[in-house]
Amino acid sequence: MARASHIDLFDSAFLQRLEYLRVAARRIFAGTEPGARTGRGAGPGLEFAEHRAYAPGDDFRQVDWAALARLDRLLLRLCQKEEDLAIYFLVDASASMATGTPAKFDHARRLAAALAYVGLASLERVRIVGVDSGVRAHLEAGRGSMHLVEVLDFLRSLAAAGPTDLTRAVNEFLPHAPQGGLAVLISDFLDPAGYEKPLVALHGRKFDVWCIQVTDPADLAPPGPGDLAVADAETGEVLGVHMTEEVRARIAAEAARFMAELRAWCLERGIGHAEAPTRVPVDTLVLEVLRRGGFLR
Repeated sequence: MARASHIDLFDSAFLQRLEYLRVAARRIFAGTEPGARTGRGAGPGLEFAEHRAYAPGDDFRQVDWAALARLDRLLLRLCQKEEDLAIYFLVDASASMATGTPAKFDHARRLAAALAYVGLASLERVRIVGVDSGVRAHLEAGRGSMHLVEVLDFLRSLAAAGPTDLTRAVNEFLPHAPQGGLAVLISDFLDPAGYEKPLVALHGRKFDVWCIQVTDPADLAPPGPGDLAVADAETGEVLGVHMTEEVRARIAAEAARFMAELRAWCLERGIGHAEAPTRVPVDTLVLEVLRRGGFLR
């Protein structure tokens, strides 16, 4: 499939929608300080949040002495405090993303651009990482909407090629991201090795994790009936398939099962999940993610 041209990928209409998203995001996050998120910890903070029991090694200066006098227990004061937020967008650039109409890869890049712009406009530190069977390329965009051009140019430079190995890609990414933050993985998640290990690795490093699953109707219910030559986008292997309505229904049911299992798996572990069909406009999808909460605060 031919790649979308640079003009088509981020045309003037798309850029206008980005400005609309910036304004809409500001309304959604009204009252939230830019460049900061709320966390809990011992030490100086904005306001008291709660107590927790003292443990060996804790700073004695944070002991609540008034609580000790009342309760005869060593308790630490935990305060709400502002933490700098880094947002990492991991964009699946493997060959399976080149399929679809429009291409899933183009849809993923537009999603990454839109979400990155919201982050930049909120003065968060934004980094974009292209992944396939490893880390292919990365960009540290910095803060502020003036860096949008760098983000768009970087995303334009990526091409969908090569096999998918999200586990290896995440393992290569983590040593270069020592600070936690928000990790957004944009992918079709069609990895033969599964999605569990890479997501567990991100979650285990104290990242807030979001999965944005890009889907195309052809992935969910292939055309039919008739004799088809089906090519694996990543290995090039071609299989002959006699597509009957029964086979088509079974494939559609398996695709639905896969999506439901990924959604439930993420929900169980506190990982954000959103489906991103290629036929749904990017701004609609981004507003849905923002309104569900947990993306920037």
